[in-house]
Amino acid sequence: MSRREEYKKEMGLTTEDEHKELNNSLQNELLRRQKKVQAKIKLETEFSYKLVKGISTLFDKFYLDGILGFVLPEIGDLITSIATIPFLYVSIFKIRSIRLTLSIMYYALLDILVGLIPFIGDFADLFHKSYAKSYRLIVGFVEDDPDIIREVNRSATKSFLFIILFLILIVLICLWAMKIYHGIFG
Repeated sequence: MSRREEYKKEMGLTTEDEHKELNNSLQNELLRRQKKVQAKIKLETEFSYKLVKGISTLFDKFYLDGILGFVLPEIGDLITSIATIPFLYVSIFKIRSIRLTLSIMYYALLDILVGLIPFIGDFADLFHKSYAKSYRLIVGFVEDDPDIIREVNRSATKSFLFIILFLILIVLICLWAMKIYHGIFG
C-alpha cells in the first residue's frame, strides 16, 4: 500500500469507487425510507388500520374486553376473540410479516386462554390489554421502529411455541368444560 493510500485510510478518505458505492447505498436507503413513508401514509388511511386502532381503544382503554366478559360471559369472549381478526388481517396482508402475526396470535390466544377462567379471567382481561400490545407492535412496524421490529424478531420462535401450547390448553379446557356440562345436564 502506498503512502498516499495509507494517508487516505488514516484520514478516512475514500477512493472514487468507494465514494460511488457509498452514494449508491445512501440513495438506496433514501428510496427505501421514502417507500416506507408512502406505505405508512397509505396504510393509515385504510379502514382496516383505523379499525385496529378503534378496537384497541375500545377494548383496552375503555375496558370493553373485561366488561363484555363479565356481562356476557360466553358471548363476550367470542366477540373479543373475533375482534382479533382485523389485527391479523393487517399483519398478514398489509404489513406482510409472519413474525408480527405470530406475536399478535400469541397475545390473542393468551387473552382467550385467560378469559376461559371464570371471573378471574374477566378480571385479568382488564389488565392484560392484548389489543393495546398488538396495536403497539403494528404501529412500530408501520413506523419502522427498530426496537419494536427487533423485539418481534427476537420473540418469533417463543411466540410460535407458546401458540402451540395455548392451542392445546384451550382445546383441553373446552373438552373438560364439555365433559362437565354433559355430566351435569347429560
